[in-house]
This record gives sequence, structure tokens and C-alpha cells, in this order.
Amino acid sequence: MISATREVMEGPGGVGRERELKARLNELQMKLQVMEGSFEQLSAGVGLDAFVREKERGMDWNREMAEFLAPIMSEVKKMTSRPRQIEALRNEITRYHTDIQLALGAQERLISLVSQTSNPQLIEKLGKLTRSWGNRETEVRTRMAVSEKALEKAMGEKKSIGRSFQELLEFFFQSRGRNLFLAFLAFAVFFGCLHSLHKLIFRLSPFHKKERSFGVRVFDLFYRIFTVIISAFVLLGTLYFLGDWLLLSLAIIFVMGIVWASKQAFPRFWNQAALMLNFGAVREGEVVVYKGIPYEVATINMNSKLENKALENGFVRLHINDLMELRSRPITENEPWFPSRRGDWVRLSDNTYGSVVAQTPEMVSLKLKGGALKYYNTTDYLAQSPTNLSNGYRLTSIFGLDYQHQRIVTEEIPKIIQEAVTVALAKAGYGNLMADIRVEFKEAGASSLDMAILAEFNGKAGSKYWVLERAIQRICVDVCNLNDWIIPFQQVSVHMAGS
Repeated sequence: MISATREVMEGPGGVGRERELKARLNELQMKLQVMEGSFEQLSAGVGLDAFVREKERGMDWNREMAEFLAPIMSEVKKMTSRPRQIEALRNEITRYHTDIQLALGAQERLISLVSQTSNPQLIEKLGKLTRSWGNRETEVRTRMAVSEKALEKAMGEKKSIGRSFQELLEFFFQSRGRNLFLAFLAFAVFFGCLHSLHKLIFRLSPFHKKERSFGVRVFDLFYRIFTVIISAFVLLGTLYFLGDWLLLSLAIIFVMGIVWASKQAFPRFWNQAALMLNFGAVREGEVVVYKGIPYEVATINMNSKLENKALENGFVRLHINDLMELRSRPITENEPWFPSRRGDWVRLSDNTYGSVVAQTPEMVSLKLKGGALKYYNTTDYLAQSPTNLSNGYRLTSIFGLDYQHQRIVTEEIPKIIQEAVTVALAKAGYGNLMADIRVEFKEAGASSLDMAILAEFNGKAGSKYWVLERAIQRICVDVCNLNDWIIPFQQVSVHMAGS
């Protein structure tokens, strides 16, 4: 084509057509250059002008950001096209109203000028202007009528909010929703597989079966970070292969936002890492007090485990953020984890007496004599300073005698009462419960000489506390009756001053 055109230019047929043939020749040469460049691109995979373009095109952040946000803006425009169309039509109609008023005002002024002049040439000129403005008015009115018709049609297609929302959801799940579901599914599957692999390593690795060393903790920490990062790349890669640039752009912006926000939270992340590496304020194998209850720190992870074996279901999963607020200490040799166990008999400071039916980190229930159940929050139960009777206890009973027995009250009477109490309790069937019985003179009171009966019982007597207390008082009364000892009553003495 190029050589044929040149032959025409050089021959007699090109006389008078030089400009036309030269323009055609330039056009053909430009097409040839484009085709040669395309051939180079297809053959080598890159054009020879790539280096030149890279030098010419620098990094334009505004252009790059515009290209990155283009899919998002395209979707936003698509979703808001109908409201924007309605608003544009309303603005057009308003503008046409303004133009019509201008045209009418111009025609009135021109007609007024025609009536005020007698020059034929001027009248003809003004008449042409008047007709021109009239034509413009007619044209604007036509355009306004078209816009009003379009606005009426658009408003007629207006749907309810519920219907619009339903169509939006249908559109989303038919296109974006499917891609989003697949991306999150890939993320969940990959994250779950890596998490299961870590559990398998934890179960089979000989390094995890022993007490976790510092190196093992570092491995676990970086494995978790690796799991999150790789799973996030799998999500982004799924959106990339699906070709959903909108969701991919949004996901990248979201990830960048998280990375940017993490700068502010870096000190907190560092403290969490220190805890997971077991050189923070809380350490594995130590005791920590959580909500007033002591626990052993079993494991420290993102969800740590605290354990108290003295409680039923006595373990608590605690997020590492909550663990950061606590402090731990080494466990002592005889660490008291809880003042009672299930089945123990206890007395509380509010004079409640019963056996422990259940005790959990949240609730303790006591079964009272007669079968009634009484419930305490575990922290309230501990605040009652429970006395555990199931490990043995001492029952102290005070008994008073009259002052006329003052001569024998310190030596003879304690021996008689001690022997009587021991024999009587054994006859009543409590002999296997007794550990020691002692009777001593306690004090000289205002109205009586008081004896202290100190009766010690083993843990089997936990359910007999009140029974034994009443039995001791009854035996003391029987001994007094047998020996003709007088039991005094409260007296009030009035001393009169002599005259």
C-alpha cells in the first residue's frame, strides 16, 4: 500500500493530488509502525520502547491511587446511577426554567425598543433578534418537556426501600457475594488446616510433651503469626484469581488499615508476645488470683487456661488481653487452692452450717440440716471465712457452777466432769469420733465459776457438730444433779452504803 501510494504520487496521476496522497502516505506509515510494535510485543513478550516508556513515566502516586480506586468508584457510580440521574434531570429542568425566563425578558425588551423607534433598518434588525430569541425559547421548552418526561418516567420506576434492598442483596450474592464467600471459605479452610497442623505438632512433638522451653514458645508464637499472614494472602489471592477487583481493592485497603492501626497497638502486642514467651508478669506453672479465686496458670496462649483442681469444672479460658491485667507468683509446697471440697462440712461466719454439695468457679451450694439448699456466689462464700469441720475440729463448751463450790472447782470438779463426758459420749456411740476430751477451769465470772470443756473430734464428726454441742451441755447438767452441784443463774447485787 505504501509503495503503491508513492508510485501514484510520482506518476502523472498524482498531479494536483499531492496533499491528499501525502496525508494518506503518513497515515499508512503510522499504521505500519503500530503493526510492527504489535508484532514485537507478541513475539518477544515486550516491546523495544519499554525502556523509553519507563524513563518517561515516573511514579505518579495520584494516578496509581486513581487506578487502584477505579473499581470501587465504578461500583459506587453503578449503585448510585438512578438517584444521580434523577438529580441531574431536576437540575436540567431548573436550568431550563431560568433560560426561558431570560428569553422572555429579552423578547419583551426587544418589542419595547421596536415600539420606540421609527427607523426601518433598526426595526428589521430588532425583529430578527426578537424571532431569534423566540426560537431559542421554543427550543428550550422542547428540551424541558423531554427532561420532564424522562423525570416522570424515572420517578415512576421508583421502588420501595425493602424491594430495593432485596434486589441489592440478590445482585450482591449473585456476583460479589459468591466471590466473597469463596474467599472467606479459602481463608477458613487454610487457617483451619494450619491450626490443626499446629495441634498435631503439639501432640506428637517430644519438645511439647515436656515443659515448653523458650525455643518452643518462640516457634509457637511465630507459627501463629505465620498462620494469620498466609491465610490473609490466601484470601487476597482468591479474589485476585476470581478477577473481582472491587473486593480485592477493599480487602487490601482493610489490610492496610489494620497494619496502620497496629502501629498504635504495638506496645500491647509486645506485652502479649512477652506473656506468650513466658517472661511476662504472668507465667505458666504459677498461681494467679482471678475474681478472688486462686488458679494455676496451665497454659498461656491467645486463649489461656487457668485451672483449680479443687473446684468442679475448675478451669477458666481467659483471653490474653484479660491475662495482662493479672500478676502471678510461684506455687508454695502446701498451696491452699480452696477451703473445702465436695462433701465437706463447713461453718460460715454467718452461722450457716452444712455440707458442700457443689462448688464451681461461679457458685457454691450447701445442704443444711433438714435437706434445705443454700447457695452462695463463690466470692461471697470465701468472704464468709468458711471453717472446714471435715478435717477435725475442737468444740469448746462453757459451763458455770455456783461460788459455794469454790474450794473444789479447780482440781476435783474438772476431773469428774472430764470422766463423765468421756464415758457418756462413748455410751452414746460417739467414741470413734473423739480425739481428746479435756476440762479446765476457765474463769471466775460475775455470777459463776466457769468451766471450759474442750472436746476434740476427728473429721467423721463433721455432721455431728450441733448434736455434740448439745450432748456436752446435757452431760454437764447430769453430773451436777448427780453430785448436788448448784448451777447459778444471773444475779444482780445491790450494795447499800452504811450510815
